[in-house]
Amino acid sequence: MKKIRPRDADYQLPESVGGQMSDIERQKLFEWVYTSEPSMVIEIGGGSGGGSTFSIAEAMARLRDEGKCQDSILLTADPDNGSARDFYGKDDRYKDFIQFLSFSSEFEYIFPSPAFPIPDFLFFDGPEDPDLNLEDFKFFDNIVKSGCKFSCHDWETSPRAFDGATSVKASKIRPYIEGLDTWEKVECLSGLFAEWPNTDVNSRAQSVGLCYYRKI
Repeated sequence: MKKIRPRDADYQLPESVGGQMSDIERQKLFEWVYTSEPSMVIEIGGGSGGGSTFSIAEAMARLRDEGKCQDSILLTADPDNGSARDFYGKDDRYKDFIQFLSFSSEFEYIFPSPAFPIPDFLFFDGPEDPDLNLEDFKFFDNIVKSGCKFSCHDWETSPRAFDGATSVKASKIRPYIEGLDTWEKVECLSGLFAEWPNTDVNSRAQSVGLCYYRKI
């Protein structure tokens, strides 16, 4: 597959639609969604929509351009997604397949439901609340089937090379999923210094940790 950086779209996103993921993280998420050809993508923590939401949405739009995944849906939840709602809800390229929620707890009233297919791609970049993130993962783990993909940003739980900070976001979900024999790691971008993709000592670290798993 030709690598297409999601920000190489034919137009620039408005300034109100910002995001914090690095270029390589955006590219990887874009590729993972594109190659998965999902029918139902769940995103928790898309913020104002310029990071993970755009990478996911653009991958799904490219698939639709190619005549694939015409009925696929992206459900994304974040209490601060007002800018994303305004942009994607009016843009003809995305508005037909994206729906917005405010809180991840709302998924409990949606799934399982005959109105929506079972999720087959999960992306987490929620709050710095390790208990909530683990709770959300367990909820979906009881629903999704073999072949479902899972990705999580801020996967690094040690002081990270990018800014020296320590995120607790994945402090419970990471050891939990690593201890399961029902999920296998496909790829992982480290958040540590001297580990890929943070191997260039002369430039700033490229990732705070981004994982990609598949349910067996």
